[in-house]
Amino acid sequence: MQTGVLKLKIRTLNRGKLERLLDMQTEFTACVRFHCERISILGTTNATEVHRDCYREARDLFRLPASTLQQARDKAIAATRSFLQRKKRDRRANPPTFREPVPLRLAVENLKVLPDEGMIRVSTPDGFLWLPILIPACFAAAARLQHAVSEIVRKGKDWFLMLAVKTEDVPSPQGERPHFGIDLGLANVAVLSGPGVVKFFDGKPLRYIQGRFFGYRQALQQKRKTGMVRRSKGKESRWITGMNHRISREIVDLVVAAGGVLHVERLKGIRERCKGTAKTNRMLHSWPFGQLLEFLKYKAARAGVEIIEVDPRKTSQTCGKCGHAERGNRLRQAVFKCKRCGHTTHADLNAAHVIAARGACSPDMGEVTAPLSGEAMVTRKGRHRGNRNLESSS
Repeated sequence: MQTGVLKLKIRTLNRGKLERLLDMQTEFTACVRFHCERISILGTTNATEVHRDCYREARDLFRLPASTLQQARDKAIAATRSFLQRKKRDRRANPPTFREPVPLRLAVENLKVLPDEGMIRVSTPDGFLWLPILIPACFAAAARLQHAVSEIVRKGKDWFLMLAVKTEDVPSPQGERPHFGIDLGLANVAVLSGPGVVKFFDGKPLRYIQGRFFGYRQALQQKRKTGMVRRSKGKESRWITGMNHRISREIVDLVVAAGGVLHVERLKGIRERCKGTAKTNRMLHSWPFGQLLEFLKYKAARAGVEIIEVDPRKTSQTCGKCGHAERGNRLRQAVFKCKRCGHTTHADLNAAHVIAARGACSPDMGEVTAPLSGEAMVTRKGRHRGNRNLESSS
């Protein structure tokens, strides 16, 4: 099973429903803090030991359903484990304190979605809480799928349901299939490479928007206009989300048209591994690759496209033609020239070739292989417009 997240807006609530929702979120936040403090005292993140020590006391202290108490416990455990992992890697980290209200996590049995009525039903200590919800037409089918643990999040005056839905794993079709590789980065948001198609998605618009909002927020913070700072973050987030939706849709449509397999990099932990200047670190930490991968996965699952993650190590240093790996192969950010065979191409395009080739040879693919070379149509999105032909070689 694969899981995707739908962001659904909750319609304006009356005073009674809003008060009940706020009270439940306040209780949940206090429960998470309680478990964090107890985990610190116990010195363990083992869920069984934490449950044995805290459950009965938490039932007496907090007016929450039993399964919601357990979600608070799991939230505290996950936050503590993340803190310990960063500390183990000698990264700067502070123990979790949760000063801001924590998103309300709802177990499967505590949430029921009724798409036809445009409502959700939330279990509370005082009975059911019915909340009106807006389900866009593009999410109508996905909202009917089986859901997992979800969250209700407040952003300013608006409330959203982050609905986690489950989709079936895509069955592997038999026979030879074309392989597509996608390289993610900062200069280019994504570069797709496969038989007959190479596509660049320029990262300049993203860098411009992020830099513009960063400078705007700095000016507002100097004037202590915190409300305007929060609203600007929402505008930036919505712009980036829209961009990732467009890119992921276009990539999936291209792979679907070819009946291919999509190979992506396993980028978990890349922010901890990479270090640079203050500007580079800011760009890296605001790089929305996780959201783009999440959109790719759920769109691909619904379209019947298989996605396979590959090891990203040395993909930018390995020649897509002869396989020679050396740091000196990458002359500049956009230029790749192999020291052994002399193969020269765009560095991000070469990395996408390598990812596709590496994925085609992975154990998950068995004996299925497909050619990666040939004439390909190249399209640059953003600053570069129009089409031109380049030689695509693997």
